[in-house]
Amino acid sequence: MSKSKNFSSDESWDRWNTHGTTMVEQEVFGSVLRFRQDPSSEHLGTTVWDASVNIRKGEFARAKMRGKKAIELGAGMGLAGMAFAMVGADVVLTDTLDVLDLLRINYESNLSPAAVRLARGHQHGTWADSAGSVVVAELDWTQVAQATTPPLHPPYDFVLAADCIYHETLTEHFHRTVMDITNDKSTVVVCNELRSHSVQGRFMELFTATHTIKSIPHSKMDEKYQHPNIFIYVMKKKKHSKAADKVEDAEGDGDALAALTCEDGGKGGGGAASVGEASAQGPGQEAQ
Repeated sequence: MSKSKNFSSDESWDRWNTHGTTMVEQEVFGSVLRFRQDPSSEHLGTTVWDASVNIRKGEFARAKMRGKKAIELGAGMGLAGMAFAMVGADVVLTDTLDVLDLLRINYESNLSPAAVRLARGHQHGTWADSAGSVVVAELDWTQVAQATTPPLHPPYDFVLAADCIYHETLTEHFHRTVMDITNDKSTVVVCNELRSHSVQGRFMELFTATHTIKSIPHSKMDEKYQHPNIFIYVMKKKKHSKAADKVEDAEGDGDALAALTCEDGGKGGGGAASVGEASAQGPGQEAQ
């Protein structure tokens, strides 16, 4: 979901990228993807942010991703969803109408059939030999019917979201959308920057009632791009409502994390944090 440029953040953060640039490059699985941005846009959805870079740095089990249905909510420039497509998932990149033109340009440049053929021609035995399909579609979380209307065809095996949770009202719509497009076998991967403790608290309140939540340790994120204010949560719907307060240990459940394990950036390993630990880790300040 697109974000307008009206919030405060950690000004001391030496970000990898900002909304002031017109073009950025990211290496993904041995290839360089190029993303156009629009510095004049009033929406931060036209920027590739650090949270999406952390999702793309995940090491995905290709055999488990191939042929899976995935959707990225609030895709922005589409980096996270494209990374999933590069390991074989069939991905729908979604955002609001005012972001779609630029999202489509980046899709055409990087993961369109023509772009994949070009990548395959340059080097065999790469991701291009088994890439999944990519579709760009409009999805406004506030419009209930859109989530279940073609070209969207839920339920999805994977739901991705990078830096989409920044306002309490949108958090409600995001939760409802996730509920509408998933079943108890779906895996939801949310990488979010802590901008507001109240928003973070509402996110946790909504999802702990309906999902088990695993927090990926910062030691398992990319050493270059991770930040204390960035969190990755892997979530699955609870099968029984009586489990409302249950949070599973990552080492005790291979299902949700079987197809998603993050790189160990040279540091020690670590299991998933509890919901309480996950919500308390971030030192970020309340948005003004």
